[in-house]
Formats: sequence, C-alpha cells, structure tokens
Amino acid sequence: MATETNESLLKGKSIYSIYEGLEGANNVVALRGLNIEMKKGEFVAIVGTSGAGKSTLLRILGGLQRPSAGTIRFYGQDISRMSEKLLVPIRRSTIGFIFQEGNLLPELSGYDNVVRTLRYSGMGFDEARERAKSILIRLGMESRMHDLPHRLSGGELQRVAIARAISNGPALILADEPTGNLDAGNTEQVMQLFRELHEEMDIALLIVTHSQHVASFADRSVELSDGMIIGQHGAGSDIYALEQSRSVIISDSGNLTLPPELLGVMNSFGYHWDFSFNLNGADPRIIGRPSLQAHTNCPVCNEPLNGDKFYCHSCGAKLN
Repeated sequence: MATETNESLLKGKSIYSIYEGLEGANNVVALRGLNIEMKKGEFVAIVGTSGAGKSTLLRILGGLQRPSAGTIRFYGQDISRMSEKLLVPIRRSTIGFIFQEGNLLPELSGYDNVVRTLRYSGMGFDEARERAKSILIRLGMESRMHDLPHRLSGGELQRVAIARAISNGPALILADEPTGNLDAGNTEQVMQLFRELHEEMDIALLIVTHSQHVASFADRSVELSDGMIIGQHGAGSDIYALEQSRSVIISDSGNLTLPPELLGVMNSFGYHWDFSFNLNGADPRIIGRPSLQAHTNCPVCNEPLNGDKFYCHSCGAKLN
C-alpha cells in the first residue's frame, strides 16, 4: 500500500527549456521557470494540451534532456548537469519509462523484451527469466507473453511496457501519454492497473496526459499551459507555489478566465467587481476590488454598509 510521506523524491526548480528556432525563426520557449516537486510514493498527473510543454518536462525530470536553466534534484542529488555516464545507471536502477508507442523491440516477444531490460541492469539470466515471467503473469499477460509485439493489441503492448518499466523495482515511473493510442475500455484497464501497482508496490508515478479523465486517477494533477503551471488540484496541492506562475487569461473576445481558488475568495464578497489595469513598468497587472456601486448591502451578510467602503460593521467582511 502506498504510504504518505513528506520526503522529497524529485524536485525541479526554475526549469526553463528553450529550443533554437529554425532558419532564423524566433527561439521557442517550451518551459518558463517551472517549480515542481514529487514526494516518495506520490501519484501525479501533468495535464495540458499539445504544445503545453508536458513531454519536455517529463524528459527533463527523467534525465533524458538537459534544461536550458534550472536544477533537477533526484533523491537530493542534482542531475541536471550530470554526465551521461553517471546518469545511465541512475535511470536503469531507479526510474522506469513508458511511452505512448510502447517502444518495444519488434523482433523480441513481450517476455524477451522484459528479460532484455533486466539483463541490461546486470541481473543474472535465470533470475531475469523468472522475474519477467512473474511480472507478466501479474499483469494478465500469461497467455500472450511469448507473442511478438505486432501480434499484441494496444492494451497488451502497454502491459508489456509497464512490465518492463517496473521490472527493476524503480522508485519512480515516468509515463508519457501511456493511454494515447488506446480506446476507452483499454484506457480504463491500464489506468486501473497503474493505480493498483502504485498502491501495491509504493512506486511514485508521474503521468503526462491531455485527458482530464486519465488525470483523475492520480492523487494530484498539475495543469500546464504554454510552458507554465497554471493550476494544481487534489491531495497535496500547494496553491502558494503558484504565485509566480499563475495567469489571468483573456480570450480574443475579452472574457477573463480566473483560477478557481480565486473565484472562491471573490464570491465571498459578492459577484460585482471592478477591474482596472496597472500598466506601470514592465509587469502589467489586473487589479480587482468589490464594486460598492453595485450594492448598498454587505455581499456576505446582506446587512446595510452604512457608507463604510472598507469593512462591514456587522460581519467584519473586508470590502476593499
């Protein structure tokens, strides 16, 4: 059973990723100063549309790609500038990767794909065979484990990919759109399997997805948009960690999209608000305050305001 812990497993600070533009085009900023942390045994989903920076973030957190700036600490050790020679054994022994396509070796059966992974990690041949068989049986692949990948369904391919990822008993699994090629039924089965493995083996899971339904299986979800974290939901969410990255989004039609936790605070003062732009300097801000012109009673307790623009004398609500 997964245990609750405050011990940090993975921590990224001020992560930037910048790609050089092609043929004189502007550089592409994929990640914009992200701060993210995972605890041991935690199940986290990164949610966002295509181009939000999800896959880039996963590759950087897993040591597959270097950030342009910022640091990644895994078990407290900075891996962001570590040499590939030192990174390889860390990835093989403590991190499991799962990708949308599965990335299985096509000439090997599902069983042999898992055995090959264990052999690369230094495990003896007989032990690797027994472990691969045991894991594949646990994942419901007993009758199909010796089939080649092209004969397996999408759900079966992902089960083999999961078996390969967990075979070394990693502390963390990073999964990039693991249900992207699956239908609704197989998606449900694979996500239930992730949930069970998370609880049984106390493995931390970080899943990148565009699906809110897939994200609902996680303990906590982090919303990513245009390379920035714009929201967190679920157990362990740190609202205050979003102070430097939250955005008020204005659509082409002029509508405002506000963070849900801000709406909760605003609604306690009523639904009528005045907004103004502060354009001083290089950091424009939107300023909002309850509109006293819209009502003469307190928006919280509905008692007369008696002309006070700052506090309700009946319930103490702050009005400005």
